[in-house]
Amino acid sequence: MWRADVSQTDNVTDMDPMVRYAVERLTSLVDPTWLHQETQKPYRLDSAFLVNPLHLVNGVRVGMGLRNGGPQRFARMLLLAQDHLDKCMNLDFFSAAMLVPELAVFGTNLEEIKTLGPEADKKVASLSLMSSDQVSSTIYELLVGASSVRAGLDLTMIEEDKSKKVPEYRIGNLHGVPAVIECKRRRGLTDYELKEAALVEQLYIWGRSALRERGVYGSVEACFLVPLESVPVDEFIELVNKAIAKVDHGDPIRANWGSLAFRSLPYRRSVTETRLYSPQFLEEVFGWNTDQDEWDGIVCEVEAPPRVDVELFSMPFCLKWRSESAEALLRKARGIKSLWVGAIQQIPDGEMGFIYVAYPEGSRAAIADTRTKQILKELNEVWHRWSVRAPATVVSRLYARALGAGVPDLIENVLLAATEGEEFWFTKLPQRVFT
Repeated sequence: MWRADVSQTDNVTDMDPMVRYAVERLTSLVDPTWLHQETQKPYRLDSAFLVNPLHLVNGVRVGMGLRNGGPQRFARMLLLAQDHLDKCMNLDFFSAAMLVPELAVFGTNLEEIKTLGPEADKKVASLSLMSSDQVSSTIYELLVGASSVRAGLDLTMIEEDKSKKVPEYRIGNLHGVPAVIECKRRRGLTDYELKEAALVEQLYIWGRSALRERGVYGSVEACFLVPLESVPVDEFIELVNKAIAKVDHGDPIRANWGSLAFRSLPYRRSVTETRLYSPQFLEEVFGWNTDQDEWDGIVCEVEAPPRVDVELFSMPFCLKWRSESAEALLRKARGIKSLWVGAIQQIPDGEMGFIYVAYPEGSRAAIADTRTKQILKELNEVWHRWSVRAPATVVSRLYARALGAGVPDLIENVLLAATEGEEFWFTKLPQRVFT
């Protein structure tokens, strides 16, 4: 399925009953003192969220207004899930988009996870002691195990060995065939995407100043044809001023580094009551749709309101942007080869290994579909040492997003790859892991 196909997927499950069950089960497994201590760290939308611009890249909040630190990932999952159930207005709905569905699925798979052996029990009990990256990878491993149990596989989680790399699971019921499962997960934006976002924010600050000096409010729409570090700030500001003078008339103004257009927005207007910068707010104020496929990101702001819940906005500015340079497209559309290679190295000699890979997908269609093509190409060309077999790979693409006033939603779309003639393994292996 291509990006547009995935976006059109209908909602099929109300996850709130699952979330409620998961919170009850998982909260009972953690030290209440630890969880209380984690609540003292910032995890809700606060005053910094109100007064700073919002920057979304591939649906992920970055940059200005983000506080460093915060609760450890497992604690954050529990706290955001409870806020979601309580309909807390200050819910960090950007983080909740992935973390709440993930917690719901994890909490409702505990019975299957218990059958995976003592190492799985140990990992569940140790989630509060792990780093956030370890929590992310561990929960994915446990979910792959749980889905495998439901598919009828007899799995045992393998104990970690600091002296050598080992896979996650050994399969015990493949008629004597020695077989294992190895899991890899990528989460968040890449370093390149974060660097690009930081450069965009600098341009936004200069562009906003140009608009304020002219006493106008509106949306700047920029397409960059060169890497962001090559865009001259003075030329960017000059083009902003030219676009303001040409507002809503004709095509974008072009320069050597790209093009730019400006569209005016009303100084003040009412909106449907919602959370500040929720998908509903962004669509009504800035014409930004959650499933849009034209831009890489948006930086936006309005006059700081007193609370997160709003019915009125004033002084709107935004920069919608996309990076079309060949270097940017190449680096952002990278596939999963490095994850696959890392996984194959953990399969023991003389054994057969099944590989599970998961990664977040929030890019616009041009990049997401290029990445899909790249993955298909890589999985046709990839090779490994002669002493192992890797007949099947399952790739989970995770589309986490907030909807409406900030309701978490998760779509999982799966790519299946098998050595020619061995597609039958997918009748025995689980495919979807998170849904």
